[in-house]
Amino acid sequence: MSVWSLDALDAATIRFARLVAVIGLIALLVLSAIILANAFMRWIFSQPIEGVRDWVKLVVAVAVGGCLPAVLALRQNVAIRYVGGAFGGRVYIVLELFGALFVLTAFGVLAWLLQIYTLELRIDRETTENIGMLIWPWWQGVTTLFYLSVLVQILVVAGLVVGLVRGRLPIPHTQAPDDQTSEISPGG
Repeated sequence: MSVWSLDALDAATIRFARLVAVIGLIALLVLSAIILANAFMRWIFSQPIEGVRDWVKLVVAVAVGGCLPAVLALRQNVAIRYVGGAFGGRVYIVLELFGALFVLTAFGVLAWLLQIYTLELRIDRETTENIGMLIWPWWQGVTTLFYLSVLVQILVVAGLVVGLVRGRLPIPHTQAPDDQTSEISPGG
């Protein structure tokens, strides 16, 4: 099997996205620890931890950004597949490709706009309300995660193009193990 096979490309994309998702998982664990520590301090000492809101706002953004590449790689984003499913074959994969290109465009624009926002935060030296922590480094991390999402979506689009050319595509990962594929008939 060639390194550039459809299955290998799909599997590599998913492995990379799952690795990035670890960042989101770690952020969620940090967020849980912050919230639990704050609840404990309120309960035992009747004194909340100062700046918890500041931390929560920043950590949630990182957690969400870290999960997006996996959602895209596993193609678990919202999709309407009724039309393609009715026609099957190449029509299905062409519509999947169209949807994937739309998602790629949307994420590319979002990453670009986030980069502009991050640069504005950096220039303005904006800080959090309560503890005065610089915001821009956190948003640069989120922006980087969005750029990684764009990279993952480029790989998804490439996989769909290869699938269209070869007449087969991976079965959606919510329906089958990672290593299974489905053949599509040349006539649709």
